[in-house]
Formats: sequence, structure tokens, C-alpha cells
Amino acid sequence: MARKQDENLIPNSQRSPSEVRANSSKGGIKSGQVRRQKKTVAEYLKKWADSEVSEKNKKALEALGLSEEATNRTLLVVPLIKKASSGDTKALQMALELLGEDKKKELEIKKLRREIELLKAETQKLRMMTGEDREVEDLTALGDMLQIDGENESKEDN
Repeated sequence: MARKQDENLIPNSQRSPSEVRANSSKGGIKSGQVRRQKKTVAEYLKKWADSEVSEKNKKALEALGLSEEATNRTLLVVPLIKKASSGDTKALQMALELLGEDKKKELEIKKLRREIELLKAETQKLRMMTGEDREVEDLTALGDMLQIDGENESKEDN
């Protein structure tokens, strides 16, 4: 359903090639400006994160046992630790991602898929040797379940 403010828009197909080119150029220029701004903000944030914490925050970090090499980056982690330890599953998932634990799970799934493929190949070889020509439903169903679980997990990660 078209919005009321979209009624005045003219599609590129109804514009002259020079208008389309000019608008594309404007878009490219604006995109470059926004990219540079984001880069600058990211650089400022990195400088801040790597700088030392204030005395007030140092004392708070010492109370938590996080005083060694305390930077502002450490301050960013404290709320995450508190939320994850109180049972917040999103915070726990983020903490596991930062630790690299979610990668282990992906590797385990890949390993299981390889094992299933090997079992399928061995079963196929046995079927050919014995002359049986029926499907290996259990392994196929298991492989399908793992594939569906892997797809669901990747959707949840996004």
C-alpha cells in the first residue's frame, strides 16, 4: 500500500538518463560522507575504549575484581556480566559470542553433518553390495533435522 508522501515521487524509469545519473552521483557522494562520519565515530569510540578509566570507575571495578589493566572497554563489559549472571539470555548469548563459545557449537554441527554424510555413503555402499534398493530413511531424517536446526540457529543469530 503506497504511502501518501510517495505519491509525488517519480520513478527512475520516467526520468531522463542525465537526471538518473545526477541523482546517482548525489547518492554516491552522500554515501561517502556518511561512511566517513561512521568511521570517525568508530575511531573516537576505539580511542575512548582503550583509554584509562577515571578514579571513580577504577574503584568500582576494583570492587568487582576487575582492576587490572582497567580501560573503558572493561566498563562496557560490566553491565553485560551483571545481566548475564542474573539470567538474561540475550546477555548470556552475547557473552558466549565474545568468548568464542558459539563457534564451538557451529563446529560440532559441521562435524555431525560430516559423520552423517559418511554414514550415508557407507550405507549406500552396503546396499549396493547386498542388492537392496530402499531408502535409508533414519539417516536422511536425522540429516534433515540437523540441517533444519542449523538453519534455525543461524536465523536466530541474525
